[in-house]
Amino acid sequence: MPEEIEAKVRIADPEAFRRLMAARGLTAGPTVFEVNRLFDDAASSLRRAGSALRVREERDPADGRALRTLLTFKGPRRPGPLKRRDEFELSVEAAEPMVAVLEHLGLRVSFQYEKRRTAWRAGDCEVALDEVPHLGWFAEVEGPTADAVHACVAELGLADLPLISESYVVLLYRCLEAMGKDPTRAAF
Repeated sequence: MPEEIEAKVRIADPEAFRRLMAARGLTAGPTVFEVNRLFDDAASSLRRAGSALRVREERDPADGRALRTLLTFKGPRRPGPLKRRDEFELSVEAAEPMVAVLEHLGLRVSFQYEKRRTAWRAGDCEVALDEVPHLGWFAEVEGPTADAVHACVAELGLADLPLISESYVVLLYRCLEAMGKDPTRAAF
């Protein structure tokens, strides 16, 4: 069964992080602009179960052209210091037909947020630098095993930073609510 295993830390200086990755000989992929829409039913059944159903559009940040669209289901988080959960992901041709299918099944967009992401390959792990509106910068290390993730975090010198267990959705919801803004939509 596919499993997401990741560590997330807050990054104070994104340019220093980029220099660190370059100094390690790692080449960044293109930065993408994401539009993430989470779907749920009227009773918030997925959220209450600790699960998520997301449609993610990756776009070219320069012209907004669609690059890739993914449909992802994430199961409840397992206990432990790393974020671990079942994850099923598939590419779809375009976001709007997928959104229409989900809406016809009785689901609605329950939360929408934007993000900018740059990713590197570090051995068996993917390392991403994320910019999230209202929250700032984060590094995520995702890999095939907990040992691989821990080793990559240590190799990058991030092991002394506190791991963040909450999802961007939870962090954004709390932040937006505290700011008196619509807690279901976060945009740059």
